[in-house]
Amino acid sequence: MTREELILDCRYYNGEEDPPEGINELMWGYEEAWVGMMLGDLPRLEKLIEYYTKHYDLPSILPYAEDGTPIGIKAILWNRLDHWSYISADADEFKKWYQAKYVAGTKTHRQLLNNQ
Repeated sequence: MTREELILDCRYYNGEEDPPEGINELMWGYEEAWVGMMLGDLPRLEKLIEYYTKHYDLPSILPYAEDGTPIGIKAILWNRLDHWSYISADADEFKKWYQAKYVAGTKTHRQLLNNQ
């Protein structure tokens, strides 16, 4: 996939070098990292995403069809919640946080293009 195709699955990152004013900078940064990882720029992150995806069975917790967010972005978000909450995140806590902090009021660029 190209950078432009990957960005279609983002909600905050548009390919800029710096986050635009007024945007959630943390979420922008997580998506920027995901795009870089998918393009092969961040191989260590790829291993982390693979671990979280398999270990926590993220595809069953939050399937792609549910909201159009790739599993790799969800794995990064799980990792960040797990890190910042200082306790092991669980599926219910992650779902609530994910909906409130990442998805709420946003659409992927692909969804916006398709008027969903």
